[in-house]
Amino acid sequence: MSLQTNTIATPQHKAIGPSRSLLFSLSVGAGLSVAAIYYNQPMLGNIGQDFHSSVSATGLIPTLTQIGYALGILLLIPLGDRFNRRHVILAKGLMLAMALILCSFMPSLNGMLVTSLIIGIMATMAQDIVPTAAILAPDAQRGKAVGTVMTGLLIGILLSRVVSGVVTELVGWRVMYQAAAASIIA
Repeated sequence: MSLQTNTIATPQHKAIGPSRSLLFSLSVGAGLSVAAIYYNQPMLGNIGQDFHSSVSATGLIPTLTQIGYALGILLLIPLGDRFNRRHVILAKGLMLAMALILCSFMPSLNGMLVTSLIIGIMATMAQDIVPTAAILAPDAQRGKAVGTVMTGLLIGILLSRVVSGVVTELVGWRVMYQAAAASIIA
């Protein structure tokens, strides 16, 4: 008779998932990037006054941001399957930060409309972060990792309007866009 070795996994052999700090970073990144889509909504009155534009013209800002988001999901999300997802996230993050900065210095509504479209496209970075969390987590922890990142994403959506409304009232809409860009870079 031969001796059989014990093949049951010991704690040392269990797959180690992403650290709490990494999951927190992914959650914050997803939340801040998706928040960029919604910051403009409470600021529309202030932006319209600055550019002396009508309500319907100013209303195109969030419309184009959402159209950009849909285009980004359609055209850019598949890049995460073809290229290193970290590089895709980094590139989108840098372009999102640049678009937010550009928005803060825009002298005209037409420029705001174009940069709002770009913000929407690049904010799809959040949709790259979620599968990254799934890939990094072992099977047994995958649901928790995705749930944690999705919680950050949803908190970003919910808090974005409140934060941008308060910041706009205190220091102006341009500062809000600059703060949003700084948060993406951080």
